[in-house]
Amino acid sequence: MGSQYTKKLTIGLPVYNGEKFVHNAIKTILQQSYENFELIISDNNSTDNSKKICESFAKNDNRIKYVYHNENKGYVWNFNYLLEHASTDYFMWAGADDVWHPKFVEKNLEFLERNKEFVGSISEVELFYNLWRDEDFNKFNNLTPTKKFQWVQPLVGSYEEKIESLFKFYRFEYAYSIFRTDILKKCMITKKFLSWEIPIILNLLKFGNLNVIDGVMSYKYMGGKDTYQYHQQLFTTSRKHGFGILNSLFPFFLLTYHVYRIVGTKIFLKHLLKRFILNNYRAQRLVFLDTFSRLFNTRK
Repeated sequence: MGSQYTKKLTIGLPVYNGEKFVHNAIKTILQQSYENFELIISDNNSTDNSKKICESFAKNDNRIKYVYHNENKGYVWNFNYLLEHASTDYFMWAGADDVWHPKFVEKNLEFLERNKEFVGSISEVELFYNLWRDEDFNKFNNLTPTKKFQWVQPLVGSYEEKIESLFKFYRFEYAYSIFRTDILKKCMITKKFLSWEIPIILNLLKFGNLNVIDGVMSYKYMGGKDTYQYHQQLFTTSRKHGFGILNSLFPFFLLTYHVYRIVGTKIFLKHLLKRFILNNYRAQRLVFLDTFSRLFNTRK
């Protein structure tokens, strides 16, 4: 895997008011079997105990660089900030409320080192909906997924084949893969909008394939996001992230524009139009219902 003194990987951890989760996130990053990485924690002006927790870890491990920002500039800015400050061969974003098996980094890096045609690699993913408890670490003893390729699947082949496969699968949990840094930087988007990561994935697939290694080694917290209420409150979510009134009322307009621009007319019409537009229409209807419901209740 290279020199024991050369860092090949930067892990970027964006955090905002993550005191309930960030301890386990940092803990499982530092317990990775592959140790030659730098961890940059970018704190987007947290007002809870996140700063105290992160500073405590940083004092005891020189692989950590903790940066506290005096202004919250939104999660899209924070994700871009972390990548901009990476100078290693590989990079991964780490969710502040997620946890990883100790072999996650090692196994994915080994694969990418051997397979140059792949631009990124991730393990099987398992979702959880409640706070991670000490007994939940027992999950690391069994890496077998409940359903193979339930949340991520390998994306291999021609660009059109990969896009067709991705939108038939219609899951986009690839943002927390390990990527080749130079390629990921070419694929970034600074404009903020809902599901901002999807066009980045589409850009990445132009440069190569995405891999999924065997075994569940990534655990993503999805508390509340599996409910009807979450989809109904897309307007509120967009406003909270500072997307602006028009982008909040029409949260999928910019997403659709970027997707269309990246994949081109032929692929968009052939593989994306029916599923992509239909799903967005259904969600858009909930945005209007939520918005007008709030206006009506305000006037009562």
